[in-house]
Amino acid sequence: MMNVNPVTKSIRQAIPLLTVGAMSLAMDVHAAGVAGADMGVETIVITATRSAREINEIAANITSIDAERVDAIAASDIRDLLRYEPGVTVEGSGRYGISDINIRGINGDRVLILLDGIPVADEFSFGPNLSARRDFIDVDLIKQVDVIRGPASTLYGSDAIGGVVAFTSKDPSDLVEPGESFAGRAKVGYISQSSQSFVNLQLAGVNGDWQWLVNTGYRDQAETDTYFDSPLDGAQRQANPQDGSTTNGSVKLIWTPGTEHRLTLVGETFKAELYTDITSDIGTAFIRGVPTTTTASTGDDERSRERISLHYSYAPEDAFFNRFTFDTYSQSSETLQHSEIVRTAPTAFSRTRDSYFSQDTLGVLSQIDFQFEGALEHYLIAGFEWQETDSESLREGLTLDPTGAVVPEFSVFPARDFPVSTLTEFAFYVQDEIQLFDGTLTLSPGIRYDKFDLEANADDIFVNANPGVTVADFDDSELSTKLGMVYQLSPDANIWTQWSEGFRIPPMDDINVGFTNFAGGYTSLANPDLRSERVQSIEVGYRQSFDNLSVSISAYQNDYQDFIESLAVLGFNPMTGLVEFQARNVEDVEIKGVDVSLSYYLDDWQMRLASSWQDSEDKATGEELDSVLPAQTVVGIQYGQIDAPWRVEIVGTYTQDANVITPEDGQPEPFVAPSATLIDLLAHYQISDNLRINAGIFNLTDKQYWYASEVRGRTAAENLDRFTAPGRNYSVNIVYTF
Repeated sequence: MMNVNPVTKSIRQAIPLLTVGAMSLAMDVHAAGVAGADMGVETIVITATRSAREINEIAANITSIDAERVDAIAASDIRDLLRYEPGVTVEGSGRYGISDINIRGINGDRVLILLDGIPVADEFSFGPNLSARRDFIDVDLIKQVDVIRGPASTLYGSDAIGGVVAFTSKDPSDLVEPGESFAGRAKVGYISQSSQSFVNLQLAGVNGDWQWLVNTGYRDQAETDTYFDSPLDGAQRQANPQDGSTTNGSVKLIWTPGTEHRLTLVGETFKAELYTDITSDIGTAFIRGVPTTTTASTGDDERSRERISLHYSYAPEDAFFNRFTFDTYSQSSETLQHSEIVRTAPTAFSRTRDSYFSQDTLGVLSQIDFQFEGALEHYLIAGFEWQETDSESLREGLTLDPTGAVVPEFSVFPARDFPVSTLTEFAFYVQDEIQLFDGTLTLSPGIRYDKFDLEANADDIFVNANPGVTVADFDDSELSTKLGMVYQLSPDANIWTQWSEGFRIPPMDDINVGFTNFAGGYTSLANPDLRSERVQSIEVGYRQSFDNLSVSISAYQNDYQDFIESLAVLGFNPMTGLVEFQARNVEDVEIKGVDVSLSYYLDDWQMRLASSWQDSEDKATGEELDSVLPAQTVVGIQYGQIDAPWRVEIVGTYTQDANVITPEDGQPEPFVAPSATLIDLLAHYQISDNLRINAGIFNLTDKQYWYASEVRGRTAAENLDRFTAPGRNYSVNIVYTF
């Protein structure tokens, strides 16, 4: 039985007192307005500036998606939610599901994922039986999602070196109409590609100074289909069978005693369970040159997140500052993965592996806003953040022969892949928005100081499993700066540019990894001398709106220094007889690209185009990064507004051939995910004032294709049919409001 962290226990005990729930930090600065579909109605976002601003006022490339759009595109998860965002893709599939978000070729923990300003837990993967991922968000809870493309470390710190995806949850006022005291929303739906059915219920009320919202949801699903529905010549082409469910709940309580004060308490719980019959393992294969027969392989996985948070906002009518906010939160995330395998050759045995990864986080953040005039107009914000994160991994294992006798293991159990670690982060940031020439020019300089202290505890479990491994603490600090500029050419046109710096400290497991597999003949070495990753970014953009047309174009170049390559191959050590792996810094990586978007409106007709092109180079090798996304263009033609009684939209997505690394002489030819053009059909119909049906048919032409991220690193000689994306599929949901 694995021990549960005391923080986790305290959260689990507290949440029932608040009701079942999924808590959302209701930061007023994060409570953004929602855009309409009509020209001239701007989307209000705060993510890029930590203050409420229209997108056209921001010196950055921002995308914002609201709750109505989530329903309209029949999104069931964050992959569906971001499916029409060129330059952004959600990675991960199979047994472990969604792993992370890739923005402009940067993925993993280099992209910061926030829910109401609180960071989602890190990803952690190690070996064949542990892959803790970041899919902890239910889309029906979401009011708005903002995507910042490119480094945002000045405002958000180390994990934002590749960008930010910020989810904002719903408030009671999003359901309750002005003058009313109670409202509800029920949503049911079905997604054919994973045989998924779901239900979501939200209730909200307003009574004097008090507001409340309760959200609960349940999903039941099978595996996500591939393009094929039958094997070919005995080769598996379907996905491994799965059966799983997800439950989530949240409660949000808001007290506003007067116009100046606002206090919000939020509680959240999320749990997902998934059982996988790993049929792709069954059969005879050569493992390290030895014919090995597997007769059964299964995975039983569970992930959960629990959070409680408190927010206070003070906006005085007559004071020397505009607003003061203070937030504190406690969050716990856990992943448990149980694997079983049965083999009959070269020797008969049954084996189990149990893997555990958890992160418990306590945090405090506060910000004060000033608006004042002197020689120039200023909007100045200053804030601090403190966060402490406890991370822990654990492995257990057992092997039995056919008689039930215990077979000695080549590895020591229990074991840890890294020592129990505590990371303490402290940051202070300042940003000013300066208006010049009667508001024609806006400058936004910013600076942030971060200090990190990693304390590693080599307990008996780690030491026994990793004899001789030296554990090191780590500390670093960094000053990040940025300068943005927006110049108003006319009331409807501006040019903008932003220069920014970013950084990311080395992951704790790269610094202190400890794992040796004598049977496999390899070992992973710690590297306490790793340097923090750094990036310098420059981006230039142009925006203009005409009577029926809006255009945006931007070009960027990001130069990354000391990019960390985890578990790079060092080579064979004749002294130990083991192949050695160790994280290392890659000196210089460059990523550049162009983003274009266009929207045209004529009466009830709308046409949208978005395109993204990227290029990259590892300066040491001259090769492209295979994580950089292929060029992509999305075109949508829509009749009817998003809030019209009925609407229909057809969307075409063209994706270019994937990027691959050129193999060395004698190495297998890599598989290149080919280009593909997909057509989707979306529609909704307002059955009555309170009842709406949303539906989508995806991959309408039944095209065979692969997501480039899901076949990255695989060879052309492999059977990749079981990695294909679904063929033609559909999704439908019905929303009832009351």
